[in-house]
Amino acid sequence: MPQGKVVQPKAEELRALAELLLEAGAGGRVEDGARADLDVELGKRGFTSLRAYAGSLEKDPSGAATYYLAMDAVEGSRVEPRLLELSSEAHGPAGRFRNPLQEERWRLSGGREVGLKLYSFASRDHEVLRTFAEEVSPAFLPRPQRALPAIATGNRHPEISLPAAFAAFRTILAKLGANWASTVQLSATREMTTEDVIAARDGENPVAVGHTRVSIRHLYHAGLWAAIRSGWRAGYTAEADHFIVAGSTEPEITRSVEIVKEAIRHAAGYTKFTTDTSRLFELESDPRHPHAWSAAAVEERFHQVFSAEEARWIQAEFSRPFQIAETTYRLGREEVLRLAVKFGRSLKLNEELFDCIRAAKAGLRGGADFDFEPSLDEAETLTTAKELLFYMHWLKARGRAAQLVPPNLGFKKRQAYPVKLGTTSELGVGLEDYSHHKMWPELVPVVVRDFQAQPLAELAARVAELAAVARFFDGTLSIHSGSGKQAEVLECIGQATRGRVNYKISGELQLQLLDVLSEQAAGTPWRQLFERMVKRTNEFAAQGAFGAESELAAQYVKMGREFYLGDAARGRVDGNLFLVFWLGNVVGSHDRQAPDGDHRFFKEKVDELPDDLLTEIRKRNSHYIVWLAEHLRG
Repeated sequence: MPQGKVVQPKAEELRALAELLLEAGAGGRVEDGARADLDVELGKRGFTSLRAYAGSLEKDPSGAATYYLAMDAVEGSRVEPRLLELSSEAHGPAGRFRNPLQEERWRLSGGREVGLKLYSFASRDHEVLRTFAEEVSPAFLPRPQRALPAIATGNRHPEISLPAAFAAFRTILAKLGANWASTVQLSATREMTTEDVIAARDGENPVAVGHTRVSIRHLYHAGLWAAIRSGWRAGYTAEADHFIVAGSTEPEITRSVEIVKEAIRHAAGYTKFTTDTSRLFELESDPRHPHAWSAAAVEERFHQVFSAEEARWIQAEFSRPFQIAETTYRLGREEVLRLAVKFGRSLKLNEELFDCIRAAKAGLRGGADFDFEPSLDEAETLTTAKELLFYMHWLKARGRAAQLVPPNLGFKKRQAYPVKLGTTSELGVGLEDYSHHKMWPELVPVVVRDFQAQPLAELAARVAELAAVARFFDGTLSIHSGSGKQAEVLECIGQATRGRVNYKISGELQLQLLDVLSEQAAGTPWRQLFERMVKRTNEFAAQGAFGAESELAAQYVKMGREFYLGDAARGRVDGNLFLVFWLGNVVGSHDRQAPDGDHRFFKEKVDELPDDLLTEIRKRNSHYIVWLAEHLRG
């Protein structure tokens, strides 16, 4: 069939589907029971030219006898998403949707006349998706998280992993009786970016922003697409993660702030915003810094950073004690000055970004409420309870309260957390090696002195104290770099936070996709695609594209692990950790060595995975998300 021809379901199957929809809507309103019955009936029909998603069924809110259903038109290997509009009245609701791909008018059994239209309803049909969610069924719009627990599932391949995420959250809701859904999450100025930046990207820099080739606006609409098709009306959070302010000089930082503000405007529909202003942290004011400033130097800097009025407010606001649970926190004058210098410029910028978010969301049909999450996890020091208290109280006192806050717990991306002090072949890297060269001088001594050399016992106590501070400000502790952590670490976090936790993952879902490609038989097209991605990553490493970590690529090749991503169940500690961290970045690069001359971006090829591989990837993604919730529930 010519590639440009529109796939059309068989007429007899469409007519049969129309009959079923009218039966489902016979009672007037369409509710979950009718959708469940429709799903059963669809399972009996054995349609071959269409796939219908019963959970998406909606009746037009205007009162007209018009029904909508998400479906796929299928012909061979081609699958094209559609929105079916069925009206049993002479004229359906005018102007709701435009440009149908197919129109039919039939007289069904019993003499009832109906009109049927099919519209394109793919994840890139942003206007029709938004219209459906805003005008037909607002239950599919994202909402703020507030105090709910969540697993924030980063979606670098949203059309693949989002359906799996919604399936997982449905299982979690049924098994645990709680809604953990936070299904749309990527760094807004790292993994994704604006459409014009993606269009200009040539793929020759694997660490340039937008390496996922997913734009901010597209990820939001892909979330609507997946929610509608899955019939998920229980609510979910859409997170624009890490708006990163970068730069080494004031002009660079100023330019970066403007880029971040533009990204925020693109992300107006999202309901959770994570800012990363760590570039403005002044770490030398922290006594743990190897070249920490003296008290006199800190005081001098304090009066450089803050006006006289600001200085008086800071010293007065933080001079009082804070009673949190059984602990009374008091900040001495030098502590206040050190914390103010370390975080003050970052906090003032977060106020500015909060106001930008509020302005971007004002008047939106989906609502102006949002969750604010200023990031502390990018600091090079482990976050203390007093630091968290200082940061959250500052923002709340100045009318910009944070609903979520991510501390630096010492987690590394896609790596297990040490369970012993020393490194062993069985348990992997120990805490002593893990923390080497990190600005965490207090960690190992505290574990040895106060926790009988048990890293997880210390982690549990630290997380519990931080979670108590977060709850005091009606906030939720947010855990970043969550991929790759072991069951005992998850259980430690769940118990320490009492199940009120926001847990972020991203890389692991993509790694599971890559696992499936790597497991295909040698010589098959998908295994060869995986191997070319690895080769391309190593080529970039040879050019130093990944900074100091580039040299690790050759080391793992010599170790015989060139293509091995490791055992996911063990945190991948036995695998090629260079690949584990960097392989996903090359999806935004061209497949230069494709033997058939097809040099498109790897991302475009991964988006064409066949049904059997998609099914396997989604099964693993869903299983992993459910597994996380079971261990994090507290």
